Amino acid sequence: MSRRRQSRGFQQRQVSYESEDFNRGRKMWQLIAIVLIAVMLFYLGAFYLTVAAWLNAVGHLLRGNFIRASIWACIGFGMLCWWQGENTIPDPWDFHAWLTNSAWVVGIGVLATFARFYNRHRRAAQAVPPFEPAPSEPAPMVLNINIELSPHADRRAVHDALAALASALRGAIGTEQGPRRIPGPTVN
Repeated sequence: MSRRRQSRGFQQRQVSYESEDFNRGRKMWQLIAIVLIAVMLFYLGAFYLTVAAWLNAVGHLLRGNFIRASIWACIGFGMLCWWQGENTIPDPWDFHAWLTNSAWVVGIGVLATFARFYNRHRRAAQAVPPFEPAPSEPAPMVLNINIELSPHADRRAVHDALAALASALRGAIGTEQGPRRIPGPTVN
């Protein structure tokens, strides 16, 4: 019996797992997967930044943080322009124009914050009455103490005079609390 030689024409040759061709193909697919995953993570991060920027802008605006709200709104608008692409955005919307307009928007946020604090301090100043002793309180105490400080002065006499001053001040200062301070920056 004679064996007939098989023709390998259009048939694929068999590749074992240990062969060099199989490992080369496997490494190529791993490299393609890494690149595709990196591209997908980039776009996922850009989408996340866009959504987070707008949510932060609205949240800070509702809380009255106008500077932070304007910064987040500018970032969100810049991301929306980036998603639109270069062909759909008119010429004025390049990076330099976006940066210049963002500076104006943040400046308006600074003015709004200044107006909020100015109004808050103006209202607080109107609410606090001027300091005058109440009619039922005794007249303010006047205290005159003369202390002689010279090289020839007696140390015990100076010490006793300072102790008397401290004692008189402790009695003159009331224990009532003054008006509460409003938190925030102060304008002097």
